[in-house]
Amino acid sequence: MTATTHSIFNGPIELGTRSSLILTALDKQFSLDDLVLLDYALLYSQDFGGPENLHPALPNHIAEIGHRREFLPESLAFFSKRGLISVNIEESGYYYSANQQTLHFVSCLKSEYYRKSWVRLGWLKNNYNDLLEQSFPKFNG
Repeated sequence: MTATTHSIFNGPIELGTRSSLILTALDKQFSLDDLVLLDYALLYSQDFGGPENLHPALPNHIAEIGHRREFLPESLAFFSKRGLISVNIEESGYYYSANQQTLHFVSCLKSEYYRKSWVRLGWLKNNYNDLLEQSFPKFNG
């Protein structure tokens, strides 16, 4: 993927914006890995038994998870430095959550894309525990 493509599709602003939506809708703190999966499930909800996909299901779209895992930290840092996402450092790692600024930011998003996102976010809110448990099992170590 070229730098130009990266800046247009799933770039730091787009990834950070969707993370802001997820954190606002679910009103919980999540790890980086959880946000990677939740963002993927938001876009490809039909693959998980949810509403129609927000993005077209291209062949091998599962590979997008690796892309998200690589670039989401940059997005979260960008948004947290601007106060749009809170970062909580705990013994077990970094956790991200919405704050008042996140709410103000996402309330400004009015496009059709974001209106469709809210439908899927409602589904995600009702199913995120199952999604995270099935996709990233927790190990007692």
